[in-house]
Amino acid sequence: MITENEMKKSEVPAMHTIDEVHQYIEELVNREHDYGTCVYALSMASHAAFRYVAHKLGVTGFQASCADLDFIRRTRLLNGPFILLNGRDLLYPQYNLRDELEKFIGDSKEWLSSEASKLIKENPNAHPDVIAHWKKLEKS
Repeated sequence: MITENEMKKSEVPAMHTIDEVHQYIEELVNREHDYGTCVYALSMASHAAFRYVAHKLGVTGFQASCADLDFIRRTRLLNGPFILLNGRDLLYPQYNLRDELEKFIGDSKEWLSSEASKLIKENPNAHPDVIAHWKKLEKS
């Protein structure tokens, strides 16, 4: 059985036909799995399908990046603004993740205020500390 670490390091091959994608996915799901390897089977199958569709539609890198963010939004049930930070950027002085995070928070203030107002109305019996926090966000 292929190990979790081996799967983690595996490259997903480029496929140009739906039959190739189907065969690859079938191979992934039909092999023996443990708790960890099934994670990689799922991500690798998703990646293969993503690359196939991107190839068939001739999408640009920008379109692909929008699509993968939308995939994350859908699979993680992110119903508001979100941000991805790359810890690797901490290794280089030209990136300032703290500033990037602060800018994101600032850019999200209108959404936060609106959502806090809704939550106050929908949850009048929430914990007093939570209500106080929502009221603070509502005013900011």
